[in-house]
Amino acid sequence: MRAVVIGGGLAGLSAAIQLSVDGASVTLIESNGTLGGRVRKQDSGDWVLDSGLHLMRRRGPFQQLLRRLRAPRVLGKRWNATHMVGIGTENSHAREVLSAMRIEGGDAAERAIVPTGGWSNLVDKIITAAEGMGVNIHTESQVEGLILDESGKIRAVSVNNEQIECDGVVLAIPPNAIIKLLQGTNLSTNSLEACTEHRVATIDAALIGKPMLPYSGFFDIESGVIVVDQTKPDRVPTRGSEGDCTLLHAVCLNSDGEEGLNAIKTLLDTRYPDWRNMVAVRRSTKSVMLHPCKESERVPGDLFLESGIALAGTHVLTSHALSDAAVDSGRKAAKALKNR
Repeated sequence: MRAVVIGGGLAGLSAAIQLSVDGASVTLIESNGTLGGRVRKQDSGDWVLDSGLHLMRRRGPFQQLLRRLRAPRVLGKRWNATHMVGIGTENSHAREVLSAMRIEGGDAAERAIVPTGGWSNLVDKIITAAEGMGVNIHTESQVEGLILDESGKIRAVSVNNEQIECDGVVLAIPPNAIIKLLQGTNLSTNSLEACTEHRVATIDAALIGKPMLPYSGFFDIESGVIVVDQTKPDRVPTRGSEGDCTLLHAVCLNSDGEEGLNAIKTLLDTRYPDWRNMVAVRRSTKSVMLHPCKESERVPGDLFLESGIALAGTHVLTSHALSDAAVDSGRKAAKALKNR
């Protein structure tokens, strides 16, 4: 089978690897210059600041994929979820919100770990595995559309004004991007058009000091702000130590832009008045898409399977959340194409 995967994030990379394992000839197309999506963005310098709040589930799909690839040194220490504090809500609810990064919560993050080397390091291992399996990777490539034959089956993908013939496609891109690609086909995009993006503001900071002790994180239900200490020895500079540094990540689930950033700063100022004086490195992000849709708006991955098109990403129906949802949906999309 000749397969094309559109999107080089975790969902797309997972699909490409699974397709290759199943014997397909795989081409992966990514519009950006690097693979890995948002988790690839990282500050240079002494500190390792992951982009976004990422705690890995010890037995989740992402960890299982890394084990299958025999990626060494991926497991970090267990994150102390018992020290996650709720403000205006129960501690158990705070852990549930952290696990799913949604106000309504999910499964409690009792088995969460901080990955060794940061998430950018883990993505490097996935990319290396894909390249080693012969996946033909094209970055900085723009997909203009999908070409179906007279019977409505995928025939080719138009990329940079050229056609790549294929027998199956995995769309591992957000709903709005899928809608654009399907323009000109007879495929209905109504369910995708109903997806509502959830955008948030975030602050990542390296602090000289441990202002959050004895807590590992907290969630304030009124402002919707989550703050977590993700400090690990491999993420602090040689002049520092885990015992005297804090790698802080904060996200406002209620709003993005200046409103979201101000909500984070206000809560930090209230709880830790001296935190600004401790900052060694700080990165503020006004608006980033945390979820491409509400949980109730997720769509079936086999929505267009009869046309040889499978969907992957956190907007696809799965029992998992965040990175685990991306990996799980990517592998299932690949298997669906093979079974078809």
